[in-house]
Order: sequence, then C-alpha cells, then structure tokens
Amino acid sequence: MPAATDYWITPLDGAYAIFSASGVELEGIESRGDAQNHIADLKHRDLIAAQEESAALADFEAQFMAEAA
Repeated sequence: MPAATDYWITPLDGAYAIFSASGVELEGIESRGDAQNHIADLKHRDLIAAQEESAALADFEAQFMAEAA
C-alpha cells in the first residue's frame, strides 16, 4: 500500500493553497477551514485509490495463482 501523502496549507494573497510533494493541489481557497475540509477530501480520495490498487493487485495475484495451478 502506498504511503500516505502529506498536505499543507499555505496562505497566499487573501486566499489559501494546498500543497503536497507533487506540487499545488488546490489554490484560491477562501478560508483555512475550507482548506482543512479539502485536505480531508484529498486524504479520503487517496485512501480509496490505495484500496482500489490493493484490490487490483490481489485480483491479479489470485488470477496468476489460478493459471499456475
């Protein structure tokens, strides 16, 4: 399972932006609370993607083992 992504909030001129190691995730957010809500959504999206990736890998391994038998 991939590692969790860290997100951070950076204040800009009158707005906020959310950054990750990948770069800018979102910008032009009106309040810090909205930015925190967006981070929660991004983390949920990452969790779903990781679960889907794990399920796909498990399906692949099961199919591989079935073909090998």
